[in-house]
Amino acid sequence: MLTNLYKYFGTQFARFQFRLEIEPPRIMTSFLRNAKYILITLPVGYEEANAASDALQKIRDQLENGHLTLVHTGTRATSLAGSTHCDVVRLDPEDINRFSLPRRSLLKRIGTHPYDVAIDLNLDFVLHTAYICRATSAAVRVGFVRDASETFFNVQIRAAKRATPKATYDRLADTLAMF
Repeated sequence: MLTNLYKYFGTQFARFQFRLEIEPPRIMTSFLRNAKYILITLPVGYEEANAASDALQKIRDQLENGHLTLVHTGTRATSLAGSTHCDVVRLDPEDINRFSLPRRSLLKRIGTHPYDVAIDLNLDFVLHTAYICRATSAAVRVGFVRDASETFFNVQIRAAKRATPKATYDRLADTLAMF
């Protein structure tokens, strides 16, 4: 009960913090192919993270000069982490405060590059990963349509409710491959 209350206050704080940042319209024709630095927050569970990583491997093969930074809570590697030009930032429970927001030390570890694209692959709303995507100031921030997603993402993907996570991530990879 108290955890949900803290998460609610964390979400309200994030909305308040980002309220004045008005984003200009962007041309979305090839934002992924032209990106030099891409941040991807993998899902919290290992099975979903592995399915998402396998699906995005197709996109990684298309990127010639792109550099990936993966944000991951697990200790086991995924297929995407083994790619060249890929850094992995591991999240520990100490990196997240009681309001489900990332600590500044974590944001400093992640903010080593000026990201062009940030992608949150959590199917459910995870406040700290959504906040990380927004805090990067990436021109394009992709996430699934969920509670409060309009605060954090400027490209929102609607996932089919009855689809398996693997099918959802495969569809997302196909959609992103168009850009």
